[in-house]
Amino acid sequence: MYFAKNLRFLRRRAELSQSELGDKLVTDYNTVSRYENGKSTPKLDALTKLAQVFGVSVEALRNQDLTQLLAAPAQPETNAPPTPRHLGEAAIRAVKHPLFVSVELDGTAASLARAVARLTAINNVLVETDEYSQ
Repeated sequence: MYFAKNLRFLRRRAELSQSELGDKLVTDYNTVSRYENGKSTPKLDALTKLAQVFGVSVEALRNQDLTQLLAAPAQPETNAPPTPRHLGEAAIRAVKHPLFVSVELDGTAASLARAVARLTAINNVLVETDEYSQ
């Protein structure tokens, strides 16, 4: 049975938090968390609603490994921020501020692009602050 694995995959692919998905199901994030961790199984009405939200059949949601079927490589967006390998050495400037940043990636190109954009924005603010203070 692939339900828990599929639910987590589909929720992250749709860029929904557990709370947002819970709102769609008229439940709370704890219930969604229990579904994703395999600690609880939804009743038929909730299972049907989940299948509708993600555009899959109940049968597929429960019995097929959707992570393999739907995990085709994402096409890069035309307005996606550049990744570090496209920036070049000159575009990346080091700053003298120690900063620890944690990012959560879900394995999609979109989450990587968002993380790179956020880190680039943070770096740009620090570079501007450095230049202003000198």
